[in-house]
Amino acid sequence: MPGFKIFILAAFLLSPLFVFSQESFLEKDLEALAKRKVHHRANPGGFWNPWLAKDETGGLLRFLKWKFSGNPYAEEKKIRPSFPVTTTNVTEVVEQGDSITYLGHATLWIRLLNQDIVTDPVFTDSIVYFIKRHAPFPIPIERLPEFEVVLISHSHYDHLDRDSIARLGEKPLYLTPLGYKDWFEDVVPGARVIELDWFETYAYQGITYRLLPAQHWTKRTPFDTNKRLWGSWLIDGSNRKVYFGADSGYFQGFREFGRKFGPIDAALLPVGLYEPRWFMKTHHMNPEEVIKAAADMWAYTIIPQQWGVFDLTDEPLTLPPRDYRAAAKAAGLTEKEAPLIPHGGTWHFPSR
Repeated sequence: MPGFKIFILAAFLLSPLFVFSQESFLEKDLEALAKRKVHHRANPGGFWNPWLAKDETGGLLRFLKWKFSGNPYAEEKKIRPSFPVTTTNVTEVVEQGDSITYLGHATLWIRLLNQDIVTDPVFTDSIVYFIKRHAPFPIPIERLPEFEVVLISHSHYDHLDRDSIARLGEKPLYLTPLGYKDWFEDVVPGARVIELDWFETYAYQGITYRLLPAQHWTKRTPFDTNKRLWGSWLIDGSNRKVYFGADSGYFQGFREFGRKFGPIDAALLPVGLYEPRWFMKTHHMNPEEVIKAAADMWAYTIIPQQWGVFDLTDEPLTLPPRDYRAAAKAAGLTEKEAPLIPHGGTWHFPSR
């Protein structure tokens, strides 16, 4: 039964039901496209990635082909992985200045200008009850800092967790792409939610937050595919720039981000959920593509995320950190430029 439940959840998370065949915009400036609202779909509504000729994930049939084609990593995945987890000392992090702490999957605690920001918060031991954590959450829930800002990238269950949002309650400011206010009103009535479209900004307490495109999609039920927008975030404050990438395939947007907003002090990029490539490539980067995306954005440091927690794709959980280290070494990056922060570990911005 658990295997069947995981199968069904993966169908929701990883298999868009629609194939788009609209005109593609491969060579256009994405900000110009966003201003024209080209990524908005009038009929049947919702959003799409206008630079793609079609949704190359290809829908349910390709998903079924993946699930029934066998997994070359099946034997390795029988071994339960173990990762070092550092119990985060909240007091020390607060006292030591601007920093980024990896809390697991796409949940990162960013501290800038004495403010606490959290990305895609998932504090629970499982998502939708049956996808269990393989690395425990590194902070006791009762000792979490009081986050001023919560950033949401998209609506998939491993990025938008109902119980975690309910735990945070009304106090934080929630910044989301378009289409999330109704969901938040149901979970936390009275929550302060600011929705942004691609390239729009919101300034709050000395920090500017800019929603940028990502090559991804959204879904929480069989009936809401791409009804909510997805994206990535540029955080600009304290003379520092942080890019939170969440889920995305590699696309030309990274070059545009570098040209317009680079250099980036820290690029928080996902290094997991990438096998098999024929199925995942459009919407999930592998570590080699992560290194390329960081270079496109002129990133000084890569902070890898989305590894070692939830087992959702073919590769064993131990493979992303290995592939990431190998890709960084092949690109000539140093440990300072491409660290692998343990769960619960903290990276401090270099002094200026």
